[in-house]
Amino acid sequence: MIRDLERERPVGTGAHDVCIVGAGAAGIVLAVELRRLGKSVLVLEGGGGQVEEASQEPYQSEVAGLPHNGIHTGRFRAKGGTTTRWGGQILEFDEGDFAQREWVAGSGWPFGKSELTAWYARALELEGLGGTIGEDAAVWERLGLAMPEVRGLQQYFSRWCPEPNFARVHGAVLEGEGVTVWLHANAVELVMDGGRAVGVRCRTLGGVEATFAAGEYVFCLGAIESSRFFLQPREGGLPWNESGLVGRHFQDHIDANAATVLPKSAGAFHEVFDNVFLDGLKYHPKMRLAAAVQAKRKTLNVAATMNFVSDMDDAMAQTKATVKHLLRGRLDEVGARDLAGLLGNLPLLARQTYRYTAQHRAYNPADARILLRVHCEQEPESASSITLAEGRDGLGLLRTRLDWQIADTELETIRAYVAVATEALGGLAEVVPDGALGSREFVVNCVDSNHHMGGMRMAADKSDGVVDLNLRLHGTRNVYVCSSAVFPTGGYSNPTHTLLALAVRLAAHLR
Repeated sequence: MIRDLERERPVGTGAHDVCIVGAGAAGIVLAVELRRLGKSVLVLEGGGGQVEEASQEPYQSEVAGLPHNGIHTGRFRAKGGTTTRWGGQILEFDEGDFAQREWVAGSGWPFGKSELTAWYARALELEGLGGTIGEDAAVWERLGLAMPEVRGLQQYFSRWCPEPNFARVHGAVLEGEGVTVWLHANAVELVMDGGRAVGVRCRTLGGVEATFAAGEYVFCLGAIESSRFFLQPREGGLPWNESGLVGRHFQDHIDANAATVLPKSAGAFHEVFDNVFLDGLKYHPKMRLAAAVQAKRKTLNVAATMNFVSDMDDAMAQTKATVKHLLRGRLDEVGARDLAGLLGNLPLLARQTYRYTAQHRAYNPADARILLRVHCEQEPESASSITLAEGRDGLGLLRTRLDWQIADTELETIRAYVAVATEALGGLAEVVPDGALGSREFVVNCVDSNHHMGGMRMAADKSDGVVDLNLRLHGTRNVYVCSSAVFPTGGYSNPTHTLLALAVRLAAHLR
């Protein structure tokens, strides 16, 4: 059932088993799993049914340190959260991302990757990827090609959700019996009675207030918003922050074009690096720095993809988007300008269609410039932090202040990757490093990846973290945080799939 605090008032709060704050990827998956397990679920979402400009006002933040675009362009208050805007890329963390690396301070999760094996599998089903080809080697076999072997680098595929908007994927559950979703219900205070939460006070931007209660509470806010909410001052202090780590060690993935790539044979190169499409699913080829090389060079985890840049990029994106909407029957999302653009680019559409249907690959124009796009892990004990600014948002909460930093270790890791790739890809292409790569000036080439992590680290002991191994907030008995904020390390891969594995695991725990 979908309800709206801007239009109606709750008459009693009901007897819900679990209250979930936030209807993004984690909140929706958690709600679906809890309902499947027989729990009654209340979901509180600060935005509306679609992305609304007004609802984004609380995200306006103060940025210190290096520029960070994602704090304003990578977060969305709406049913579906950031899944209404992301591409839907899915990838597990590597075994080494969970391990303690003696050369990386603060590395290691409080459990190994095997703890998430079953939950990763269930997360794939909830992402619409239950039919995906599980082994990378099998993808190459379907293409009739041998899996590339590149010394020093490990080839892998990320998978992409066929429908990235989780509010659409799981709309029937959100609107069905046993789940109540309140829109425009912005959480402004966790109401506590001793160590137990007894309610979440919510407010609309228009000033309407309501307090919602349940047996247990799970905060599925983004990493930045999680730290901001749990840093808000309260009488008696912050019982969950004895470690002083709330907001500390924020991490993103550093994204940078680190080199130009000049193929020696266009055909051979595109066989390895063009996106793959099989049975309607997308597989994106990438290469990460091998674990043995990381240990030898004492680097962080790092990977890269080939970034094809062409004057035709906008036209290709427009034709793909329009065709996708038409095939899915979403005529309301196709305007006259979209149809005109499609008709004007019919030759391009024909090339894209042939490459997709006949060869199961993405079309990249022959004149495209190719850049080595590196995405690098940040130090687990990064100097980056989330604190509170002096100004308040329209809800009355203190705004976010983000200080994002890039460490020398991270730049050294990117240099190491380029050095290894230069030698490893020598048979396929010439790799020409960016002229600024050898100096600190390369920082100006680096941007964030909208992969917000850290700030509420998971740890068994309350002196070492903010949540325990079951994501329960230290200092409370019935409050949990299911967010990438709890990640001790960020690894090299997109964080959403691991977050959803944690959400499925948490649902089993709450059962």
